[in-house]
Amino acid sequence: MAETTCRGVVRGSTIVMERDANLREGTEVLITPIGRRKAAPRDLLDVLNASPPVTREDVDELLRLIKEGKRPVRHGDGEV
Repeated sequence: MAETTCRGVVRGSTIVMERDANLREGTEVLITPIGRRKAAPRDLLDVLNASPPVTREDVDELLRLIKEGKRPVRHGDGEV
């Protein structure tokens, strides 16, 4: 089946399409939001509170891996 791209707008719990998408009843679709709305401060707090806890050991391991993965910088003439 050929891919179809359609635009729509969320109205409550329904997506209202700009035009008829010619999709059969029961057709599986993937919805990808475009554009961004401004996040409220509460949204940021919710994300931070939902983040997994990070231990000091996690931070030390990350810093060690970053240091281990560093490579010398090469300029256009190949010199380090």
